[in-house]
Amino acid sequence: MKTWVTGGAGFLGSHVAAALVGAGHHVTVVDDFSTGLAENLTALAVRVERRSLQDPAVEELLGIEKPEVIFHLAGDALVARSVADPRTDCERNLLATLALLEAVRRASPESRILFASTGAVYGDCAERPFSETDGVWPISPYAVSKLAAERYCFAFAHTYGLRTCSLRLFSVYGPRQSKQVVYDLIRKIHANPKELALFGDGTQERDFSHANNIVDAFLLAARKAEFQGEVFNVAGDEIVSIRGLAEMLCEMMMASPRLLFTGQRRPGDSQRWVADTARLRGLGYRPRMNLRDGLRDTVAWYLRSLR
Repeated sequence: MKTWVTGGAGFLGSHVAAALVGAGHHVTVVDDFSTGLAENLTALAVRVERRSLQDPAVEELLGIEKPEVIFHLAGDALVARSVADPRTDCERNLLATLALLEAVRRASPESRILFASTGAVYGDCAERPFSETDGVWPISPYAVSKLAAERYCFAFAHTYGLRTCSLRLFSVYGPRQSKQVVYDLIRKIHANPKELALFGDGTQERDFSHANNIVDAFLLAARKAEFQGEVFNVAGDEIVSIRGLAEMLCEMMMASPRLLFTGQRRPGDSQRWVADTARLRGLGYRPRMNLRDGLRDTVAWYLRSLR
């Protein structure tokens, strides 16, 4: 199968590209390398197109290659950066997605598009897990740009007949990630095993999912989704507080730091992001890596990367 992975040199995109290569598919990575790393692709038999999705040449390439599935993971995934620079966030997430949809519509309308969205579109704290039928009230520029891109995917499916599907990812972590809470905690514990500062009061809850689970969800959706603009939540189905997460990592890294809570809440962050994955489970999804095994895997990768 011919596939494209946009943002394929990034943390999550490179995991998807590796899985596709391992399954015997032909993979073209389209990445402008603004955040992606060439080293993430070193061992992969992929063709690399170093360009922005807003480059007119992308449409020409689509017309030549006509990929069966486009795994669209290009974009910016940092809430804090979107708060500091919402215009750039909009360009990288929304405008780049719109440019891709337009290029597909004109040059390769049979291609299926799987868009990496985010659970952040739901907004702030909820008493029960978020389901796809719940209202969406994004509280960060990042979540707004992702939701708008989702809506464009839906609109292009229903207006132009494009085949699109969006996956709302919750709290992804794993090897090759160099930001976000799991990585930051591992780095801090390694740097100072005697004291660990945490945002908020430690009661914030998350539904973390290892990159392997996310890859499985993408490959499953590529095979079984209807591609009519629908959305699916993707998570690890294990709820943990930030304090609980920190304690697990400390145990794995054989550290006993004093935990300090700042009481501060970072702009754009929700108190509780927990997913209802029943819709995706209906396609056959089951997380293959639990939280403890996933954290051990990530810690081991981090320590290897220091050598």
